[in-house]
Amino acid sequence: MPSDSPSSLELQHVLMVMEHLTQWLVRSGIGYTEFSAALKPIFYQQAEQELQRIGQKATISSISLLAGLHRKDVSAFKLAQENGQQLTQAKISEPINVPSRVIGLWLAEGLAPSMPFSSQDGLNFEDLVKRISSERHPRSVCNELIRLDIVREEDGQVILQQRHFIPDGAAQEARSILSQNVKMHLAAGLHNIYGSDQTPFLEQAVRADGLTTESVEILQKASLELWEKLSIHILKMAIERCEIDNDKADATKKFAFGAYQYDE
Repeated sequence: MPSDSPSSLELQHVLMVMEHLTQWLVRSGIGYTEFSAALKPIFYQQAEQELQRIGQKATISSISLLAGLHRKDVSAFKLAQENGQQLTQAKISEPINVPSRVIGLWLAEGLAPSMPFSSQDGLNFEDLVKRISSERHPRSVCNELIRLDIVREEDGQVILQQRHFIPDGAAQEARSILSQNVKMHLAAGLHNIYGSDQTPFLEQAVRADGLTTESVEILQKASLELWEKLSIHILKMAIERCEIDNDKADATKKFAFGAYQYDE
């Protein structure tokens, strides 16, 4: 793809967003192969929608060409749809997440929460890893699990961090809110780019550079104060409109209004 082609330029813009999403993925223990595999049904679905938008038939060839997916994967997704299944249930090749599989096996077999990293006899972490994969070094797998705070290592023992398997409601809620906010923000921006014949959404930001720490702190405080006043005002209006629209047959729309502040 030429570096100055429209597609290449679009890709550069998307990669700016992906830098932070990739940071999120890597810190969560999700690698490239798992993420790329998880993207397949999304690319399939978007290709279908684009073909529908331009009035073309969604054949295996057309979807494969548009989404960049292997024809075998496209066929599997189509078969899943015909069987009334979710796209994620399609039988396609998936990468093996060795650290996750190791922990899954550890828990599934009800093994002791602590085991030696290596030993001449008896169950040990090295053997557990080798039961999953002979291509990943047990030390690398252990280091990755330590990084993710799933295990810790003390005196040659690999110990499961039981608290890791207790869902953190607050943390998950924060991630859910973030993903919803980013999704809606991107949807608004892309609507404005591609929906030129439609009313644009509000999608603006104020930026300033060459500032001191003191100036940034003043702007931060002002931003929070303004957001508090504005959010309360919008919330009151939204509650009033919800009451007015209650039980109306066409009351199916959603509304979102947000703000963010960032400095570096």
